[in-house]
Amino acid sequence: MKTTILSLTALAFVFFTFHPNASAQKKAKDKVLVNKVFVIEMTETTSKKVGKKENDEISFKSEKLNSKWMTSNNHFPAAPYTVEVDSSSTPWTVTFTSEGKNTDGEDIKWEGTVTGEEIDGTATLSKKGKTKKEYAYTGTLKVKGAKK
Repeated sequence: MKTTILSLTALAFVFFTFHPNASAQKKAKDKVLVNKVFVIEMTETTSKKVGKKENDEISFKSEKLNSKWMTSNNHFPAAPYTVEVDSSSTPWTVTFTSEGKNTDGEDIKWEGTVTGEEIDGTATLSKKGKTKKEYAYTGTLKVKGAKK
């Protein structure tokens, strides 16, 4: 009797461990920010250039966040992002994070919140764990057909 129970337990363990449907779930695709573009104003909050402003556009396409300004000035490619949706508020609040690396070994971390058509957050550039620059940004959803 003990060997039967032990055998069934071992068999159940193997079945549930290696069964294809028992594996980790795939990351759900973003259906909230996908294909949205925001026009933002970034303000540097560190170094000698505190208060220096830059106009930018950040987009959420192909499950990646891309910043035109960061791509052209710091050579950061589009990077994967994750979202969390708080549907208990009206309008919904979406928080997102994204981390990327450029060819110079610099890291960028985006953190932000989208409420309705407004966005705000921070972008932090670092190298070897040391913060080089930090930006605060605010903006709005880009209207299709609007001039850049």
